[in-house]
Amino acid sequence: MIKIIVLYILLISGCGTLTGYNFIAESYHGIPESELIRTWGIPSKIYESGDSRFLIYSKLDTAMFGLIEERITCKTTFEIKNKTVTSSNFEGSQCWGKEKYDSSYRKFNPPY
Repeated sequence: MIKIIVLYILLISGCGTLTGYNFIAESYHGIPESELIRTWGIPSKIYESGDSRFLIYSKLDTAMFGLIEERITCKTTFEIKNKTVTSSNFEGSQCWGKEKYDSSYRKFNPPY
C-alpha cells in the first residue's frame, strides 16, 4: 500500500512539473530571438522551414535512483518568425528548469 501511495505522489508531482514547464516556455512568446538566446544560451540545433526558424534546446542525461538508471530527456523547440518567438513545444519525461521570462530584468535593448 505504501508503494502505491508513493508512486501516486510521484505521478502527481510529475504532472505539475510538466504544466509548470509549459508555463515557463510560453512566457518567452513575443520576445526577440536574441533575448531567448541570451537567457537560454546557444541552441542545440537550429533549422528553418518557410518563413519560420526553429531553435531546439535538448537535454539528455542519466540519473541513478538506487540501482535503477533512468534516462533524463527534454527537448524544447521555439518557433521564431520575424525575429520574434511565436510558439514553443516540448517533449520528454524530465522537462523542468529555466525561470519564467520577466521583461523587467532586461538590461539591454535589442538592435532593431
